[in-house]
Amino acid sequence: MPVTRAARRRKRLEISDAPMPTWYDEAFFLLHYEHTFPHEGFSHPFPGADRDQITALLSRVRPDAVQYPVKGPSGYVAYASRFGNGLPALSYYTEGPDLLTTWREVTRELGIRLILGYSGLIDRQAADTRSDWQRVNDRGVAYPNGALCVNGGYVEELMLPQLDEILDKYEPDGIWVDGDNWTVSPCYCSTCESEYQLMHGRSAPLRPGWDYWDEWLRFHRDSFQRYVGRVARYLHDRNPFLVYATNGGFATHQPEAPPGGPDRLTWDLSPAYSLRQAGLEGRFFDSRGIPFDLITWNRCSARPWPQGKVPALPAYPKTLDHLNQEGSVIFSNGGRWSVWMTVGAEGNLPAKQHETVAEVAEFARARQPYCQESQSIAYVAILHAAATHQKAGNGLYDPGPSLDRVRGAHQAFLELHHPHDIVSEEELIRRLEQYSLVVLPEQIALPLDLDGVLMDWVCHGGRLIASGRVSPRLNEAVPVFAMEDALGVQWTGQKLDEGYVLFRGEALRVAAPFYPVALSGASIMLPLLRADGSAALEESEHPAVTRYTYGQGEVFYIAGDLFTAYQRSQYPGLRALIGEIVEQALPTAPVLTDAPPTVEITLRRQPGRLVVHFANHSPGKSLAQNSAFIEKVPPTEPFSITLALGVEPAAVRLQPGDQELQWSYAEDTLTAFIPSFHLHTMLAIDLSVEAGPETAAEPAAVAEAEATAGEEQDAQDDQD
Repeated sequence: MPVTRAARRRKRLEISDAPMPTWYDEAFFLLHYEHTFPHEGFSHPFPGADRDQITALLSRVRPDAVQYPVKGPSGYVAYASRFGNGLPALSYYTEGPDLLTTWREVTRELGIRLILGYSGLIDRQAADTRSDWQRVNDRGVAYPNGALCVNGGYVEELMLPQLDEILDKYEPDGIWVDGDNWTVSPCYCSTCESEYQLMHGRSAPLRPGWDYWDEWLRFHRDSFQRYVGRVARYLHDRNPFLVYATNGGFATHQPEAPPGGPDRLTWDLSPAYSLRQAGLEGRFFDSRGIPFDLITWNRCSARPWPQGKVPALPAYPKTLDHLNQEGSVIFSNGGRWSVWMTVGAEGNLPAKQHETVAEVAEFARARQPYCQESQSIAYVAILHAAATHQKAGNGLYDPGPSLDRVRGAHQAFLELHHPHDIVSEEELIRRLEQYSLVVLPEQIALPLDLDGVLMDWVCHGGRLIASGRVSPRLNEAVPVFAMEDALGVQWTGQKLDEGYVLFRGEALRVAAPFYPVALSGASIMLPLLRADGSAALEESEHPAVTRYTYGQGEVFYIAGDLFTAYQRSQYPGLRALIGEIVEQALPTAPVLTDAPPTVEITLRRQPGRLVVHFANHSPGKSLAQNSAFIEKVPPTEPFSITLALGVEPAAVRLQPGDQELQWSYAEDTLTAFIPSFHLHTMLAIDLSVEAGPETAAEPAAVAEAEATAGEEQDAQDDQD
């Protein structure tokens, strides 16, 4: 679609609000060290720390940056602090450099950046000594996790001045704050209650369902946002080039727009089954406009933490294949990769594990030239609206089942090989012209201003798939969906516990709620069956899937929570149903392939080059029960791929290794035959200088070229 002059000006304004360029922009591979500081039983706090060992192991791995803790959740810092929370053993250890000085000197000598980790809102020592800083429930009792309140005195009296002390003492290149957004719960401390009372003129509600409960939760979300902005400003005032990050901030469980401040998005993924999580979070982070990395543990456990009375299972080192498979997915989605290792209590490094991580680093460096400075040119957008997440979850930063609608959509489109982004509502509006298809997976709450934007986009040729309750509202006491005029259906207000869809001559059970709708212009693509369909395939009067032409575009409506159902069952028949709907929505999809569902495909752009990533997800064995370990990933079978491309490539190679392959170009289509590969390979498509990426058929390149040309014209207009 054409990029208007107003849109070009808006784009320039947004770019000016982006994070300032830092050293992190050039980083690609990082190491994270987890060190639980011993605060009892040691006369020398770190007898195992060896400067020569640190130097040798870092020289072998050569990361771009090292992340090392200065304060963990216990609340003790690894140096003699004027705030009195230094490790007790430090009181009688006065000779030689401290641990962090050693790390600062070694990293500086090796040209490696040093990021210091600081546990933010989890500080047990502070909670024990200053109970007035704690986050408390409606009975005035501290939460079990001991979290501290962002509105209390902790941030101003301890956290910020201690960070200032750390910056002065060690001159780190970055600060990584852990224990942050996941701690947020409704807080009834005197500060929170009085601030809420002052802002809204009423007392805080005590229970979900009470009047103004949503407003009370919004108060806590806003408080956390202000805290992040406050920390960022404080740090940047002292060092404008310092890279600040809040761990897990603005990931899928916090889909609201980031405030100004964080220079880096990052999250340590679960040590259990993190491969799928990496693709989901990588896509969402990549759409945020802030550079990011994902941290994968070098150890794995199927149950890393206790679940009720069920104890945790021990974590064991991952194999090289296991680590590289996770890194492949991170690279494929535009991210930097951090690998997590645990340091011994005495400060000794795990030398054997560094040998594996050194091989991991080599794997990463071989791919770096084809991954850095790239942008997604996916043609599908999956909407992850903050309003839906807050309404479906606990109203705060819920990482639980409320995310299943987006997880299921991501998994289905990954396995169907349609390159897709996962975007917030703000990013969807900003980038809408890039996409051929937008998916609203069970988005039960949408901002009103999105209705007109999406309807106009469809009217001008866009394709939309919506499922479940599409932001239901009351219109003169009548229940309606958002955008019913574009959907071509009307909600009846009814709900079924599950549905049976007539699909390929059989009754396909979808074990998720269905919502009977009446047709108001749409045609039935697939009918909803009566009862369970076991005796006869008797169609009900309601559709399961509809199709409606709206202006120049089309809308496909699924009358049930199909994407949630797919996440929870992973039944291939449900994926086939989704695939048939997508096939109708995109009859000439830009990417077609016969690759197996275990191959993830992403499409990215670098200057003068398109890069198609292929990541092998195959586990090589069953991951049922308590098996979470990837031992040996089997190579893929060969497959083919066709890519709509409006210009003949100057060269096509497989990277890394600059391998030749069989390919052809005809009728604006590139066809390539991908040989068997192990973990990750990339199809690097070099475009000729004369043609350039602006003439390629992919919409993002066209939009960017038009925007650039428009900016040049605007500059000329200003001169005139």
